Amino acid sequence: MVKETPHDYRIKLLKEELSLFKKYKVKKMLEVCSGDGRNIAELTKLGYEVTGIESKFNAQLMGGNVIEHPIYEKKFPFKDKSFDCVYLYQYLNHNYKNKIEKVFKEIYRVLKKRGLFSIKISDIEQFNLKHIKGDLYEECDPEFPSIKYRKIAPQTFVKLSGEEKGIPHYGFYQDELVESLEKIGFKLINIRKIRWNLVGSFQK
Repeated sequence: MVKETPHDYRIKLLKEELSLFKKYKVKKMLEVCSGDGRNIAELTKLGYEVTGIESKFNAQLMGGNVIEHPIYEKKFPFKDKSFDCVYLYQYLNHNYKNKIEKVFKEIYRVLKKRGLFSIKISDIEQFNLKHIKGDLYEECDPEFPSIKYRKIAPQTFVKLSGEEKGIPHYGFYQDELVESLEKIGFKLINIRKIRWNLVGSFQK
């Protein structure tokens, strides 16, 4: 059992998402950046065939069908049009925008025609940061008062300490995210803001 906090960034599966999975007759799913594997476990119990893919630096998994793979550096180890749905939340923001957009293209490639893409990713307008001096920032959420960041590129920050030290964190604007995905070929179904995230559904 994974302990949750009042400010847990691991947003649970939403009823609206589960309804969309039924509407689009989803059976075979891929979760990108599987994290601790909790969504795979939950979706498997609901009868979905779920595969997870996770980068090496964040491979502390609860179990399940998870493939360790350098997500940002290599093509996914799946054939074109392999999945009815790709589900992703939060962890993909741990890189620069150009690397993230390469992953979006891979997600599009492995989705079947009219396949569903469900995404949760950091919203730059809700980053809990306050300016200190120059490009140095600190976390202003009471749960993480000691975390400091440095801005290294537009909308991109690195933590200066802790287990994610040196890893870029990118935040999208809502219109920017929609534009990035529509440029690849996705069609917007819906998008909204929840906590620190943009939560959206798109169709291939």
